[in-house]
Parts: sequence; structure tokens; C-alpha cells
Amino acid sequence: MKGFSLRNLKYMRAFAPAYPDEIFVQQLAAQIPWFHNCVLLDKVKDTAERQWYIQKTIEHGWSRSILVHQIEVKLYHRQGKATTNFERTLPKPQSELARQ
Repeated sequence: MKGFSLRNLKYMRAFAPAYPDEIFVQQLAAQIPWFHNCVLLDKVKDTAERQWYIQKTIEHGWSRSILVHQIEVKLYHRQGKATTNFERTLPKPQSELARQ
């Protein structure tokens, strides 16, 4: 094989220890584009947080720029922390959706 840039080789080298679970890679990380994974390797150091962003990217179809924006505004840390009255005023399924 040839044609890999030095930068991509470094990402590949970082990817392997970041995602040691082969099943996780096949089920989640492989479902998003390579450069989404590169963004996550650069910007998100916590494994659980990185997995959360991967799941949300798949769920919502985020582009790379949207993913970067969500990371920069720390969506993972803000998710579900707004003070609301949804649980008191809405039935269970709707209150959970509104809170999200």
C-alpha cells in the first residue's frame, strides 16, 4: 500500500489505542467518516465522551463542522442540565424528549 500522508499515518497510529475494542470499532467508529474520527481524536480525550459524540453523530447525521461545533460548545457536558418544568408538566415520553 502507498499514498498515505504522514498525518493520516499518525491518526491511524492514534486510532488503534484509542479504540482497542474491535467490536466497538466495527459497530460505531466505522459508521462515521474517517475525518470525523480524526476530529474526535484531536479534540476529545475522554473515551466515554468520544463514544457519546460518535453515537450522536450517527443518530443526527452531523457533518464534521457540526461535530466540531458541538464539541466546542461542550454539548456532552451540557446535555440535559437545563432547568425546566418538563417532568412536572408533560407525560413521561414527551418530557424526556423535551428535556433532551
